[in-house]
Amino acid sequence: MTIKQEKTPRLDLLLYAHDGRGLGHVARTVAIGLAVRRLYAELRVLLVTGCRQTGELIGPAPLDWLKLPAYATKVVAGKSRGVGGLSGFSDQALGQIRANQILHIVECYRPRLVLSDHTPQGKHKELVPSLEAFGQTDDIRWLLGMRGVIGGVKQTESAHALDHFRRFYSGLLWYGDAAILGDEHKKMLAKRFDIVPVECGYVSRLSELSYFLPAHNQSYACTVSVPWFDEHTHDFLELLIQSIQRTDGKYGQWRIFLGEGADPSHLSSLNRLSYCTVEPFSRHYLEASSCSKMAVIFGGYNSLVDVLALNIPAIAIMRSMEDLEQQHHLEKLTLAFPDKITVLGEQKCSSTVLYEKILFYLQSSFSSSLRGAINLAGAENAAHHIAALLP
Repeated sequence: MTIKQEKTPRLDLLLYAHDGRGLGHVARTVAIGLAVRRLYAELRVLLVTGCRQTGELIGPAPLDWLKLPAYATKVVAGKSRGVGGLSGFSDQALGQIRANQILHIVECYRPRLVLSDHTPQGKHKELVPSLEAFGQTDDIRWLLGMRGVIGGVKQTESAHALDHFRRFYSGLLWYGDAAILGDEHKKMLAKRFDIVPVECGYVSRLSELSYFLPAHNQSYACTVSVPWFDEHTHDFLELLIQSIQRTDGKYGQWRIFLGEGADPSHLSSLNRLSYCTVEPFSRHYLEASSCSKMAVIFGGYNSLVDVLALNIPAIAIMRSMEDLEQQHHLEKLTLAFPDKITVLGEQKCSSTVLYEKILFYLQSSFSSSLRGAINLAGAENAAHHIAALLP
């Protein structure tokens, strides 16, 4: 199928990010969209995803987006599985519905380039109809972007995924830094997809969003981010609350951002503390993080890169996920920045150790710059690469 010639101009860049659990895929894609809009304001850009928090991730920046019905995911014993979404449709039905919607979007907006995050075919093959219709023509160029450490994700390893990449995609962007992660991940991607990846560097949404927000001069003790809850997160949050209570507000205000599913008793305990502000994830996360002495985060790509970009120390809570992505990534980052990141296991953390680590960071001063030590310009580099592909 070829793109129909219409009187309206074509979309230059369509960004697609799947969703369902955390915010990492969407946050990376938002960052690249922001970089394109900042550096190449003349380009027409549209982001498509099901993530409900996308508007908060974008904030006041000039990036538009379309909302699909969201996927939903449940994690049990470290294994992620899809469940029915908030629209009432099953995981499988949502895949088909979204496939039809995306095909219509491609037909309507006629993009010159499509960038998909993480999976060539989409989480539930929702990109396949569009690839089959437009993937073997010169009308649309398809690119895939992948995080620094891939992990054992079947959607990127299957014969189906590799077949669709080799048939339809013309490029692969790697959002990592070989100086930190080594060459093995790039080599693995090159072997798996039979193409040399473009090394962009780490992608930080907060870095890009900072171009569109005013500077802040507040001061906080700590920013806490718990984007989603698994069966062990409630126990960890109980330990964290105990540690926060022990500080007794001596080091300043705590900004605590909690995803859906927090225990009401935990919310009540935190709301009783005058030095704690509890809020859902929002655009205020950048202001809070950039003005904090430290952060307590979970060890996903997005959260880790943001604290490195802000150059603040962090306690990174590691989930025991089956794909091992967090474990491998945190191992590399703590070797590179042992004074910036402390890793504690979600299931193995003790109240005493957590409190001692928090106290250490709150009482210490960290002034060393990361400039030159890590490539955090991934969004900007991806934007330049994309623009060069658009005649």
